[in-house]
Amino acid sequence: MASPPLAPHVVIFPFMAHGHTLPLLDLSKAISHRKIKVTIITTPSNAKSISQNVANHPNIFLLEIHFPTDIDALGLPRGIENTSQLPSMDFWFPFILATKQLRKPFEQVLQTMRDCKILPMCVISDFFLSWTLKSCQDFGVPRLVFHGMGVLSMAISKSVILHRTTPESKVGFRPFRLSWP
Repeated sequence: MASPPLAPHVVIFPFMAHGHTLPLLDLSKAISHRKIKVTIITTPSNAKSISQNVANHPNIFLLEIHFPTDIDALGLPRGIENTSQLPSMDFWFPFILATKQLRKPFEQVLQTMRDCKILPMCVISDFFLSWTLKSCQDFGVPRLVFHGMGVLSMAISKSVILHRTTPESKVGFRPFRLSWP
């Protein structure tokens, strides 16, 4: 007798900042209302607030991975797992670098899911966790990127990237002023 098919499953991996986590929690709730299991990957410190936010959603599960502790070379104070805990914005870049050390624990989660034959239908991760793309590709899992910014700022950012000029380019650039009525 064949075993029943497994329920659809999505993994969500938010960046460790409230402004990035909260919209992904809303997305998690919306997905879970469609009877899709959601696993949110986070660190122990962030799990406390996330678990309170999703407590009434039985299809949402938390999976904790430890924030890197080998961060002395980065200059990041120990115990910081969220941008709200940064003593100053001078620690922003070291924090970003520290999150790259979450790659191995993330891949261990995917490996465990593969071993148990419960790989997710996709991973939705924050754009600050860009390294998750390669990890997901290695496991054959589609990765969707989450951008928390609004449409206008996203369009401007994409335009700047696509139409970037370099000092070597022959295309001239004249400054212009934007005004708002």
